[in-house]
Formats: sequence, structure tokens, C-alpha cells
Amino acid sequence: MSEQDNETITGIQTLHTNHYLTCSSGLAPAKMSSPQSVAKTSEGYYYLVSTGKATTSLGDFCCKWTIVLAAAIAAAGIVTGGAALVALAAVAVAASMAMCGGLAAPFRKWTNYNTKRSFGSIDAYSLTAASQMTCPIGGVITYAPGITGFWSAAAYTARNTTWAVFEGFMWGKLAGAGGSFVKAFGGTASASVKTALANFLTLQVSSRAMAVGDQVVFEGMLRNGKSLSESGDEAVSGLTIFEQPFVNFYQRVNNGYYTGSYAANTADTNGHGGGAMLTDLYYMGLSAMGMRAMIASAKTNPNIATGVMKQSIQKYNALTKGVLFERITLELRGLSSIYDNPVWRALWDQAKENIRNTGNENPLTRYESGMRGRIPGRSRNISYEREAFSYVEQEFRRLAAQNGTQVPSGQVHHNNWPIEKYSDNALDSKNLYPTEPTTPTTNQHRDIHRETSTGPHPYNTPVSPIHEKPLYEYKPRPIDDND
Repeated sequence: MSEQDNETITGIQTLHTNHYLTCSSGLAPAKMSSPQSVAKTSEGYYYLVSTGKATTSLGDFCCKWTIVLAAAIAAAGIVTGGAALVALAAVAVAASMAMCGGLAAPFRKWTNYNTKRSFGSIDAYSLTAASQMTCPIGGVITYAPGITGFWSAAAYTARNTTWAVFEGFMWGKLAGAGGSFVKAFGGTASASVKTALANFLTLQVSSRAMAVGDQVVFEGMLRNGKSLSESGDEAVSGLTIFEQPFVNFYQRVNNGYYTGSYAANTADTNGHGGGAMLTDLYYMGLSAMGMRAMIASAKTNPNIATGVMKQSIQKYNALTKGVLFERITLELRGLSSIYDNPVWRALWDQAKENIRNTGNENPLTRYESGMRGRIPGRSRNISYEREAFSYVEQEFRRLAAQNGTQVPSGQVHHNNWPIEKYSDNALDSKNLYPTEPTTPTTNQHRDIHRETSTGPHPYNTPVSPIHEKPLYEYKPRPIDDND
């Protein structure tokens, strides 16, 4: 038989050691090693056979599940700090490599190989593009015709790793919120029925559109080597991203996928087993969690589509000005903190002193008592941040009017917000910036929130860490005799 004849068998490509394969539960594509050294292609690549189950890569396919677990632990706040997260990531990568190459490879099993031809030994059957290798952890390893070199393999690995981290983040965030979807994924508002429905539709359309792009580009065109027009199956898979796991499970239960009658060879009958069932149940749970998270977000946020559009415009404007990744200081926008204005600072301190000296319990005394009762690293016992701030602000403005001091009459902006998160900063004059009053065409306070928020909704998400003001190292403008 000639080398050319060996390249295909009844029109199905024969696999050799220069082909990349991927695992449905893995992160990285890998090439398989061949235990036979008898038959090879004209380029010198040995044909793969059913007795070869190890890859030529040190990290094998890199099992995704430890990455998911590491991301979940980090998102849940079980470990904190940069060093702890780096250590956790290192352990996850090492464990994923060991699970694949070190532990799982000996237990893998090839199916759909060509029993009419063998190389090296009678049971070393030739593998084709239709062959699959099952893994007891739940992965299915198949040929990836579209992955042909380092860069395509690297792109596919990066995409899979991103999804694994995202999945772990979702689980960890839910666990950290005690199972509360509203606490984990919701906002702080109460949307009308109309807005909630619009939000849910927006989230559905956007998520499915991204899934279509992901499936068509990475699975259809990159992994399977299809043209854009040939990627219809992948597009449908993306459109039905939330329903597909349930459909797959139903079909696989009925066709014996988990029990042994699926993917039978003339020489070997092999089902995918309990690992595959657990994997499918996992994706069913992930899909259900995604839907619940969307419902929680839709019911507790203002119009998401409008917010995203406005935030995108603001980010674009910041990018064109070259300040997207720079900390926004309110001083550059013409504002001054109460602390930085010596007269305001004196009036603010006097307002707090006046309230304390009433001799009666009030929002300020309750706040200060609650802050004193805090234990570092734990939730505060009791705090009335917003009520206390409003109480002091009212006295501050009374004193300013009494002394003829001009203070902008708009809302006082907390640079570090929300004040419930930054409890220590709630009454800190270094953190407080009076803004100009709102007019029919301008809203300075709202615009500051939009520019410095972590998300598209100006009041429902915290200040971005980039724009947080480090009050503990803040150096105020000195007081001079001209003040």
C-alpha cells in the first residue's frame, strides 16, 4: 500500500502525530504520541493507533476542572490577597496537568477506530478523524482539523481558559453570596415590570449573540476548520446555549451514551460512563444558574441597554482623551473636597462636634458607636452611614449659611462609594465633594458616577478600583494665612 493510500481510509482522514486533538474537558489542544514506529507519512509523522493514549505535551490537555475550582474559591473570597491567588492558580495548573497526563491517560479508551488495519501489533488499530477517546473524568477527545500550529492552539487555549475562569467566578460568586442570586448578581434598584422584561431580553439577546460568535469562530472555524458559511451547526449551538445541555442530556440518556452501547466498534463496545453524565449535569446546572442570574439582574437594575450604551460612549470619550486607564481625580474637574477647603473643613468638624454635644442619641452617635464595635475583617455590628451623613450635612449647611460661606448646593459626592462598603469614609471630609446643583441639561453628580463606576449603571456598582481615592495616604493642600 502506498503512502498516499495510507492518508485516507474510505474518505476518512487517518490521524498521525502531527495532528492536534482537543478534549471537551480540557483547556489546551495537544498532539498524541504513537507507540508504533512501523508506518509513517511521507513527511515522517507516525500514524496513531488505538493503543496510544498519551500526548506529547507536558501538560497534556490540561484538565479544566481545577481551574474552575480555583476561580470559584477566589471569587467566593475563601482566599484573598495577591500572593494567595497566585499560589492558588499555580496549584490549579499543576493539578490540571497531573489529572490529565499523570492520572487519566492510562484509563482513557479509543472508540470508532479502524479495525481493518493495524500497525506494529495486531491490536494497534489505526485511528481516523472519526475516532474518539473517552476519559473517565468526563471528557471526550477528538481530532481538531482547524488547529494546525502554535498560534491557533494558543488562541483556542486562551479561549477555553477564559471560559473556565468565568464559570468558576460564577459559582464562587453565588457561593460567596450564600446562594442568593439577587445578592450575587443583582443590582440595588427595584425595576418596573416593563424595565425588568426589557433587561431580561437584552441579557438574553446579548448572551446568545456572544455565544454564536464564540461557537462559530472558535469551534466552527478555528477548531473544525470550517468556513463561515459551513458553521451553521455551531451557530445553532450558540443560539441554544442555555437549552442545549438539557437537550443533550435527554438524547444521551435515550441513546445509551452513558451506559455502554454508544460509539460501539466491531471489536469494542464502550460507553462514556458516569464521568460524562456528571459533566453534562454540571453544564445543566451552569445553564440554570445563568438564567437565574439574568432574572435577578433584570429585576434589580435600571434599563441595562441604555446604561451600557451611555457607559460605552463615556469610555470611548475617555479613550480618545487618553485617560481611560488613569485615575480620575475630582480636582481635575474643578471640584474640591470638604477637607481641602479649610473653611469647609472647619465647619464640617464643627457640625459633628455640635451633634455630639447635644447629649442625646442621634444618627451620628449611633454610627460612631457602630464603627467602634467593628472587628477587623468582619462585618460591622451596626451602622447608619447614610443617615448619619445626611444628619451631619444638614448641620454643616446650616453653619455655612449662618457664617455666609458659599458651598455648592448640589449633592455631596462620596469619591469612594457606596458608603455602605466604604463605611470608614462615610463622614471623612477627604472623601466628600460638594457638586453643583442639577439643571435641566447638566447633572454633575450623576456624570461623576458614570465616569468612575465599575459598570454601566452609575449608582448600582461601586467605584472602580482605578478611581478609588487612597485616603490613608492623602496629602491635603496646606493651610496658609490667605485662607
